[in-house]
Amino acid sequence: MPAPSVLTREAIFAIARGLPPGPRTFAALEGRLRDEQTPLEELATVIKRDGALAAHLLRISNSPLYGGAERTGVIEEAVARIGYREIYRLVAFIAGAQLVERPLVHYGLEPELVRENMLRTAFMCERIAEACGLDGRVAYTAGLMRLIGLFVCDRIADNYTPVTPYQSDHDADFTAWEGRLFGLGSDEVAAMVLTEWSFPTEIVAAVRDQYLRRRDEWDNRYAVALNLAAAMVAAAGVDLGGEGRHWRDGAAKLQHLGIDRAALQRLIATSQEAFEDFSRRVSDPAASEAPERAPACAEPGSAAPTGTGTKGDPPIAKTPDPPVACNFASASGVLETEHDSPVHTEPAGAMTPVDFTTFMSNYQDMVYTTAVRLLGNESQAEDISQEVFLKAYERFDDLSTSPTAGGWLKTVTTNLSINHLQRYRKRWSFFSELVRRDDDGEEGEPVEFASPDGDFLGGLNQADRRAWVERALEKLPEHQRVPLVLYHFEDLPYDEIARRLRVSLAKVKTDILRGRAALAQILARSGTLHEPSML
Repeated sequence: MPAPSVLTREAIFAIARGLPPGPRTFAALEGRLRDEQTPLEELATVIKRDGALAAHLLRISNSPLYGGAERTGVIEEAVARIGYREIYRLVAFIAGAQLVERPLVHYGLEPELVRENMLRTAFMCERIAEACGLDGRVAYTAGLMRLIGLFVCDRIADNYTPVTPYQSDHDADFTAWEGRLFGLGSDEVAAMVLTEWSFPTEIVAAVRDQYLRRRDEWDNRYAVALNLAAAMVAAAGVDLGGEGRHWRDGAAKLQHLGIDRAALQRLIATSQEAFEDFSRRVSDPAASEAPERAPACAEPGSAAPTGTGTKGDPPIAKTPDPPVACNFASASGVLETEHDSPVHTEPAGAMTPVDFTTFMSNYQDMVYTTAVRLLGNESQAEDISQEVFLKAYERFDDLSTSPTAGGWLKTVTTNLSINHLQRYRKRWSFFSELVRRDDDGEEGEPVEFASPDGDFLGGLNQADRRAWVERALEKLPEHQRVPLVLYHFEDLPYDEIARRLRVSLAKVKTDILRGRAALAQILARSGTLHEPSML
């Protein structure tokens, strides 16, 4: 399918929803973290929604650098140890680092380079902003989030063929390539996504205007500070290679911000120190060597070099992957079968995770999808996913090298989801027809799904049609949805489903049969013809 001439908001948001949850979690925390009167319990509630984020913070809080003489698995205590200002930095960093989970293949960028560029830009922008009377937290966050449009555009490009990756001899810079391919630039895409995720307007505007492509964007001092910071980082050798055209007129930017060259050099030095200190704090405490110092930044206005270093300069220290090992309080009250033998195994030759971050990245989509199918509720599925990975951490020594780790996770997810339904909901009803009951207990109309227009349905690919089926599944009553999912998606036999749900074999067969018929009816009324391979 050829690339579209204009990238739609719907396509942008669809891809953004598939990105790691860290930035959205941070957006929900940002305002709370600015107010040091926010109760720790309120912060902890938001943090716990993101298993990777919770693991990172607990691990770091237990390090000697934060006075973790006694290890803790309590998020509230971790926040108290680290402090609100440092928590702000850590959460923003983890949120940004989660995005860099793979190379940006269409831009030709490796994760390590992108991660380092983001963090260095964040600290440089923070220092510049504070020097000219702006909010350092806004600037720091803008530095970390400034590349989010690249992540979205790179994934969108995956869906279209043929797409020629960015090449400097064909397009002047990234924005030229993006404009030709999508009809708008990654800076505009980033602004849409950050707005959708409810980031503050100052951060959205700084990222949107960061390239200063129009004269009116110079009125945004955060954008000027961000542009200058990115230029300094690129000039130091941590350059992405497709932005250099935007880093010109350095002297004008200094004048606009009221910073002289001597002051800039001091800011560069303090930014470097802050970067190195922070890198040590989020790296493994057992590491014996600190990162090497990056070369001094070039004078404002000079062209940024291409690549990751310049001839004769010492090597640029790469920011280490953030650690995630931590202690968690053991959960209780779950089905004993949660530690049964896995129901699935991983394919031969699958990559063995080397740390908990990689492990979570590999399996978080599978765990969440399994939970949401069973529960029919995204928020509850997030809670179950968090609990699953807390349990996985307790057994990580075994799981990290196990070829059946995926099956173990799916088994635990399934059992915890069923436990949740049995424990907190009116689990089963004594009717098996596809009806809803109203508040008075009367039978209502058959469950239907909103009917989209025919053109939309005609354009659905296999993945979209499968997503449509999963949305329709959420409309089924629990006593039909759960066995249907266990049978068709988890490949469990009837007798195993009956055992897990503690119902008769006949009831399982009846509910699956009627659930299939009800699902087909919902899809037919929505205009979607279900395919046998999807059920």
